[in-house]
Amino acid sequence: MSLARRLLREARIDLWAATLGVLVNTVLGSNVVPRPLRWLGYKAFGARIATPNIFPGAKLLGPMRHVRIGPGTFANRELYLEAVAPIEIGRDCQLGPQVMIVTSHHDRTPDGGVSKAPRGRAVRIGDRAWIGARAMILPGVTVGDDVVIGAGSVVTRDCLEPGVYVGSPARKVGP
Repeated sequence: MSLARRLLREARIDLWAATLGVLVNTVLGSNVVPRPLRWLGYKAFGARIATPNIFPGAKLLGPMRHVRIGPGTFANRELYLEAVAPIEIGRDCQLGPQVMIVTSHHDRTPDGGVSKAPRGRAVRIGDRAWIGARAMILPGVTVGDDVVIGAGSVVTRDCLEPGVYVGSPARKVGP
């Protein structure tokens, strides 16, 4: 990638952070904005969120059109959605405080380094999933319907069968 192209890309990121990012994350995500107003604001910026239950401190990064959250879902404080690729969260889910969902991946370069350009991998969370506090869902993962992810777990691969998954990496430990 040429220097001019890299500089333009970096300027776009900074411009988003200074404008839309401030409105979405600093203003709408603040403690003083009521949940219904926050919900309407997210929708106005292109997120497809069907629930007003997004609590303060949420950070939504990337194109807002990549964020889809179903009806009846509850997201506790400080949800972190890095939506380089689409994030789809089903209906009637429970997301604990400081849950992190990441969609960007950085490929290895031929010389053994790591590419600075992110490549998105979509994340899907099914209906009625419960994601515990500070759990992390990594790029490309699908969490199935009726799955429980324990607090602090790191989900590195699909968890499709209903049950309880815990640990780093998360493994199924119960029904």
